[in-house]
Amino acid sequence: MARGFTQTFGVDYNETFAPIAKFVSIRYILALVTIEDMKIHQMDVKTVFLKSDLEKEIHMEQPKGFTQGDEHLVCKIHKSLYGLKQSPRAWNQKLNVFLKSVEFVKNDANFNVYVA
Repeated sequence: MARGFTQTFGVDYNETFAPIAKFVSIRYILALVTIEDMKIHQMDVKTVFLKSDLEKEIHMEQPKGFTQGDEHLVCKIHKSLYGLKQSPRAWNQKLNVFLKSVEFVKNDANFNVYVA
């Protein structure tokens, strides 16, 4: 995992905000599913942050047990990783672009609810 606690605002990242679902929206969707006798599917993608790109160039120390060449060399990170402060935001931006490309519309009351 990347050591995000060592990151400096304005140097390694600028924004970290990523919206989260409001509980009222979750309750509403679950109620709608129950009333309409629909099926619901929830999933957790364990490697989701690896799918999004970073806006700034980030370097990290080589992980313990992995040393290539000089032990003082660093690794350049191309994709967001768990532990980086900007990873949730990067993933949310990528998801937003994809959902809009398949004609989903973001709800004004809750930015994590999209409607087809």
